[in-house]
Amino acid sequence: MSTHPDLEKVRAFLDAFEEVFDRDWPYTKEMLGIRCETEEQKTAAAKAGLETIPVISEHGTFVHPQVEDEVEDWGNRARLLESYRALRKEMP
Repeated sequence: MSTHPDLEKVRAFLDAFEEVFDRDWPYTKEMLGIRCETEEQKTAAAKAGLETIPVISEHGTFVHPQVEDEVEDWGNRARLLESYRALRKEMP
């Protein structure tokens, strides 16, 4: 096994990862059954004293969650995003 990965394979992986978890995020959410909370659900949760902690903003994606705390109750996502971003910076 080579210690140097094939850059074309790395590019292909990053492109596929970004397609699913960023550029095509609305479709990915649909396929995973992820739906945004309705205003009624938000109000009911607040009345019940439940805190809603967004892990991805309504306008964010998995790759770009647009939330203040990307690791909130999801530690491995932080590791994945950190590794992804480091790899993305290394690619020409």
